[in-house]
Amino acid sequence: MKQPILIVLLLALSGLCFRSEDDQQKDKGSFSAAVDGKMFKLRDDQLFRGILESKAASMDGRTPSRTVISTTFNGATYDKADKTPFTESVAFEMSYEDSKTGALDIYSVALQYNSTDYAMVKELSKVKITQFVWEADHKHFHLSADFDCQMRSWGYPSDNKKDVNLKGHMTNIRITVPSWLATKTPAAGAK
Repeated sequence: MKQPILIVLLLALSGLCFRSEDDQQKDKGSFSAAVDGKMFKLRDDQLFRGILESKAASMDGRTPSRTVISTTFNGATYDKADKTPFTESVAFEMSYEDSKTGALDIYSVALQYNSTDYAMVKELSKVKITQFVWEADHKHFHLSADFDCQMRSWGYPSDNKKDVNLKGHMTNIRITVPSWLATKTPAAGAK
């Protein structure tokens, strides 16, 4: 009984080892960030990917529905002083405009670092898309961006945590366009 399971596992692992060079190239991306000049260390198994998502309008009508690029980069996981688990991460949500590069007007950045949750201070932050390239099948695109954000703790000012600066860049991040959303994006039918 154990032998068939072992064979299936070996076949699955061999499939991962013999992916085509094109598939391996698609996963080549990088992320580099510093928090107040100290490098943000990524997990060894970090995947450099994101997804295109549809966000519903707010219930109060102030924020319309929109399509956003969403990606998260994970760091160390440890227990906080109160013994609750904590994973350091940097998460981005950026407005989607087909093939547009340059400074973004609509974006948000969240940071979980040093046992503290941070949100960006909009007027002291900027995100700029430096490269936007579609794959031939238009089911994915690759994104590169620079960011420089002032981050404030969620408990400010009562937690006495100072603001921190998050600065860095992401390169060649593969963004997946879900099939249900692909039919709504302008590039889906292009080319």
